[in-house]
Amino acid sequence: MNTPADPIINSQQRAPIDTPDNAVHDQATAHRNSMDLADLTRRYARYSRSAGGIAAIIGGVLCIAMFVLGLTIELSPTLRLMLACAPLLWIVSKEVLTLTYYQRFGRVEQRISDKERRAHLGFTLFIALVSLIILVTVLVKHGLEGLTWPLMGSLGVTVFMPFAVWRWMWSNSDFIVGVSMLCQSAVILNGSHYSLNFLGYYMLGAGVLSIVMGIKEHLEYQRISAKLFGSPTSNDGSAESSKSKSNE
Repeated sequence: MNTPADPIINSQQRAPIDTPDNAVHDQATAHRNSMDLADLTRRYARYSRSAGGIAAIIGGVLCIAMFVLGLTIELSPTLRLMLACAPLLWIVSKEVLTLTYYQRFGRVEQRISDKERRAHLGFTLFIALVSLIILVTVLVKHGLEGLTWPLMGSLGVTVFMPFAVWRWMWSNSDFIVGVSMLCQSAVILNGSHYSLNFLGYYMLGAGVLSIVMGIKEHLEYQRISAKLFGSPTSNDGSAESSKSKSNE
């Protein structure tokens, strides 16, 4: 015999009805999620160009090492050449870490605003002007006949500096530590070094600033990658635990 359905149970099992308020709430949630994803993607893209992370730490350590070693020990020609190549080591570390670590989930190019592009062009033109003044001054003072190999190496670094700024130094911290290392390279190749004066303290400050910014950027990258792609460590751990359970 069929009994009538309980109206209380029937009302509890009834499917929820979509209302305008629910639709608006869903749209707001979807918009907020899309905005969060866009912000995370923008921050992730910084590591394709301006954010250095571990490379900034390497640059800071090299900048400080160049100054301290040049000030405290007698540099042989081989050691001078090795120290002068420190900026190249920093540049290579930036490129390698970008490709193999900070953009390993996929290449996302950072968008540069018109204001940032004008500022970058201004920094490059300033360095190019300073390099040109140094080059002309040295040539007028010594002439082509008076150029020695160490002096030519120093001028080579001076000529290379504007190109390096334009290509690799998009953030303020990169500009400060990169130019500081290149200036030290030019001085070291010419057989001298910076003293413990205002410029010397500036070189030390540039190195410390780069290390601090690098640590901050690296920690931020870890938070970004965890939100975008999850934690590889936790995923691997869960996979291993599930595998061991299945074996049992």
